[in-house]
Amino acid sequence: MMKNFFYKLILISLLFLTFLILISAAKKDSLTTDESVHLFAGYTYLTRGDFRLDPEHPPLLKEIGAWPLLFFGNLKIPIDGLWDKAGNFYYDSWQEARTLAENFLFSWGNDANRLIFWARFPFIILTLLLGLATYYWAKKLYGEKAGIFSAFLTLLMPNILAHGHLINTDLGLTLFLFLAIYFWTKFLKFPNWLNLALSGIFLGLALASKFTSVILIPMIIILFLGKIFFSDKKTQNITRYLGGFFGALIIGFIIIWASYGFSIEAPPKPIKSLSANINLWTNFSVPAGFDGIFQKIRPVMFPAQFYKGLFLVGRHALGGHGSFLLGKTSSTGWWYYFPVAIWYKTPIALFIFLILAIIFGRQLRAKEKFDEIVLTLAPLIFLIFSMFSKADLGIRHVLPIFPFLAVLASKSINLTNLKITAEAFIFYGLIIWYFISSASSYPNYLAYFNEAAGGPKNGYRILTDSNLDWGQDMFRIKKYLDEHQISDGYILYPWNGNESLRYYEINLKPFPWGDRSIKGYVIVSATYYQLAELKWLDQYPRQQITPGVFIFKLD
Repeated sequence: MMKNFFYKLILISLLFLTFLILISAAKKDSLTTDESVHLFAGYTYLTRGDFRLDPEHPPLLKEIGAWPLLFFGNLKIPIDGLWDKAGNFYYDSWQEARTLAENFLFSWGNDANRLIFWARFPFIILTLLLGLATYYWAKKLYGEKAGIFSAFLTLLMPNILAHGHLINTDLGLTLFLFLAIYFWTKFLKFPNWLNLALSGIFLGLALASKFTSVILIPMIIILFLGKIFFSDKKTQNITRYLGGFFGALIIGFIIIWASYGFSIEAPPKPIKSLSANINLWTNFSVPAGFDGIFQKIRPVMFPAQFYKGLFLVGRHALGGHGSFLLGKTSSTGWWYYFPVAIWYKTPIALFIFLILAIIFGRQLRAKEKFDEIVLTLAPLIFLIFSMFSKADLGIRHVLPIFPFLAVLASKSINLTNLKITAEAFIFYGLIIWYFISSASSYPNYLAYFNEAAGGPKNGYRILTDSNLDWGQDMFRIKKYLDEHQISDGYILYPWNGNESLRYYEINLKPFPWGDRSIKGYVIVSATYYQLAELKWLDQYPRQQITPGVFIFKLD
């Protein structure tokens, strides 16, 4: 009884500590580049029932983030010609959405800091729920101590803390995908209506959160094929599992449809051919056969914005995006991008815990071998599919693998006991190292890099964008300018537009691209430093304001 109370006390303390860390980080990090669009789009979904903005991401998490804004009175909404232009279904309205969102926060008299903080709050709650979910699964497989350890690894993981307080889709997807796999695994072991319903619900929540969640579909297919392979009742189970698979898809679609307000709006009939319209999105032509299929099924493609979003994400993943890795730049990415990101942005102690879990696998194994197959296959499948993407923008795109790794690694704690031994001393030393390594990046967890990378200050040499520098440093830039009494100079920090810089009284002149004759102080985002061929600045003295922001003195 006393031991159980002790474990519960540790769990509550972990949750409370994480809550305080995330609340603090939510206040200390300025707006990252996608948050404004997600927030404003979500607010228009809730207040206008219109889903024209930001179709590249499904509505659910944007609606969750925008929900607290319904309690704010007299919010000014910039609905103008940009809104009308974004209403064209055959048009990628990302620029209009961004401009409207930035105006909403920084130009129309709304209290940006207050709106951003309260919109971030629901994601903090989702992060705590993720910690509880990993605790529960690890406890079921490996016992109470492992459950606590899994929650510790999850809740204090820098990558989780980095995205667990942002108005974004990655943390929510991570939670819902993890729970979808958990309940699908339960259904495969105990095929009843409750497990089917829960797996379908969380599948739908994942699909309504981020389009990359479509990876879940091959994941659950591979898992049920694996379960059949290890089962004695193959014929009977095939029927049940196939029925469960299609049942989960139906439930999932209902959840998606609900997130779009049960819209029955189909894509409008294109003028002439689909290719003539779709060129507004991209430069490649649509095959004539696809055009014909689209014309036939178009009336039943509802909600329309869901299919538009799928197309935009597919185009992005296949077309690529400017990215940086280990001193190189590319618009089509690298197949090994995510493995490298995982290696440098994960606490080294977690790798050691995983190695111990593998080495002593037989000694620490769960009662059913299939559970461990799931914990191994699920993150591996997600990672492999992600490696095919040409849009290499950050470790956040593989964030869903980490809760599975935490549960799998958690069983290693069962190698220890409460007795003071050399092995226990070393193991608990690794736990302390994990905690210190994570805490070293507080509150700027986006910029976390482990000791193998040389720490956060060396991160810009390895990875950029949302791995390091994503717009979160405006408050830190302002503090540096005030402390050093710098009131004149240039800045290249375009993550949220010039209006955001003016809002926070960062009154430096815009950096003049290509003009090498300028003099004075120049503040540059590390991402743009690496991607925009600005190495000519290296001839001048440089300091790091943060791991992701440089200041040069051109004299």
